[in-house]
Amino acid sequence: MPSHMTKNSYLLAALCAIMLLTACRHFYKTTSIHRGASPGSASTVDSLRLTERYFILRNGGESFYMKDPILGAGQKTLECTLDSIAPDHLLHITKGKKGYRRYSKDNPYQVSVLNEVHFYISPDTTATVGKYMLDLNKVQKIEVIEKDKGRTATSYVIGAVGFTVGALAVVAIIVAATKSSCPFVSAYNGNEFSLQGEIYGGAIYPQLARHDFIPLKMSPLSDGTLQLKISNELKEHQYTDMAELMVITHDIKTNVWADEKGDFYGVADPHTPLSAQLNNHKDVQSALTGEGDYEMLYMDDTSNADARNEVVMKFKKPLDVAKGKLILSLKNSYWLDMLYGELAKGFGTHYAKYIQDQHSKPVAELLKWVKEQQLPLEVSLKTSSGWKRLSDITTIGPLATRNIIVPVDLAGNGDLIEIKLSSGFMFWEIDYAAMDFTPDHSFTVRKLSPQTATDELGKNIIPLLEKEDGHYLEQPLIGNVATMIYKTIINTDISKTQTYILHVKGYYEHIRDFKNKPDIKFLKKFTQPNAFPVYGMQLYNKIRNENLNELAKRN
Repeated sequence: MPSHMTKNSYLLAALCAIMLLTACRHFYKTTSIHRGASPGSASTVDSLRLTERYFILRNGGESFYMKDPILGAGQKTLECTLDSIAPDHLLHITKGKKGYRRYSKDNPYQVSVLNEVHFYISPDTTATVGKYMLDLNKVQKIEVIEKDKGRTATSYVIGAVGFTVGALAVVAIIVAATKSSCPFVSAYNGNEFSLQGEIYGGAIYPQLARHDFIPLKMSPLSDGTLQLKISNELKEHQYTDMAELMVITHDIKTNVWADEKGDFYGVADPHTPLSAQLNNHKDVQSALTGEGDYEMLYMDDTSNADARNEVVMKFKKPLDVAKGKLILSLKNSYWLDMLYGELAKGFGTHYAKYIQDQHSKPVAELLKWVKEQQLPLEVSLKTSSGWKRLSDITTIGPLATRNIIVPVDLAGNGDLIEIKLSSGFMFWEIDYAAMDFTPDHSFTVRKLSPQTATDELGKNIIPLLEKEDGHYLEQPLIGNVATMIYKTIINTDISKTQTYILHVKGYYEHIRDFKNKPDIKFLKKFTQPNAFPVYGMQLYNKIRNENLNELAKRN
């Protein structure tokens, strides 16, 4: 496996299909919800467990496999390579076994139907084998196929029915079909609401409620108003204590980003690493030098025996500099998201009680387990006495990359410095890394409380969001949306620009209704340090080998 790549969706789709093989007669069904359906219809959408799915474009009478799908930078398009559909993904196109939307669980050429997502569009003559860009606003319908609990197998068909209309809704649907994570944030960019990312990732119990600082790409209207949305698009209960918008005015030649504590730093002259090695033997420098280039440092399957991925980067430092700023553009992997789903499933019918029991655990005990399982991204600096830990970056979710600053004290270091990033097997993806050695730059920060804030029913929710006071906005259902409007002073100085960062605090709780019995033997091993990443590495290699063997048999 390559250590950096865009999306190896073919492999992961096949891996997920094999996982479904272990899942009388078996059926699937479709229930159409098209564009224009009410937002409440989104409550029928179940958050599916698996990650990478097999995408199929339905272009009139033609169908294509959408290989390596990647959301465009503005999240209005889905870029992919159209190819012929594999034999094991033809079942739904022919309406199932004997035309009755039926499949055989023992036939690998039929069970793969449960791993498919179908995109329906009006006939497009440009859709041919090769590179293709799908305009998400033109998607008429999406079918996400899964087991039907009533007839023994289910599918959900979703139109563009998210908390807004158009491409953003389709993006939300794609994500809801492939992940399970934290609250979504979208911001108005002057033309439409654009999905920005997730907030307070990993805060899955009340005592883990935390502050989070998410950079936003947005633009004010002519009257200085700025608009945001926080929405529940998954099967979760979400709780937000505050939503403060920070407007930072700074020199147009600099960027300003935050560290995890919410301190701001100006970046004027970032330097990418001279070298970068993954697990002490793979050159991954090119994956870290271009931000937003879809080439990610994707923690790979050649991990160390303890399932730890380590990246060591070297930077050239001016001799007279004692402070630096490490810039990282990163996110969590969908693999981590899937692994958590597998762990949760192990609790089976005991899951709800387990979650309730966790509410009484001390914060230190919960964070100790998180650290022992290598979930945070540990950032370290090499010193004369060994590696010195600088920060443990908290999980931020797999939906979108985020820029984060890590301040670095370089006193006593020479002109060559080494920074190490480490975490559990395939838990993080790094898009960009650089060091800035320029002095702190001047900038001003305005902290804005919402001028208006309403929920999806138009109810005033300002008292719940205007300040941190322990009174939470509760969003317990898919389709719950908080819309905030802020008022700022528009920048008129052409030598300045403005950066927007949303400061929130909150937590969320997953909602699961497992029917299986608890797997005590499976769960016990996760009481040991490092068990979670080791399990992930073993599962990945197991499924990969089974998949390769299956492919070899077919050839």
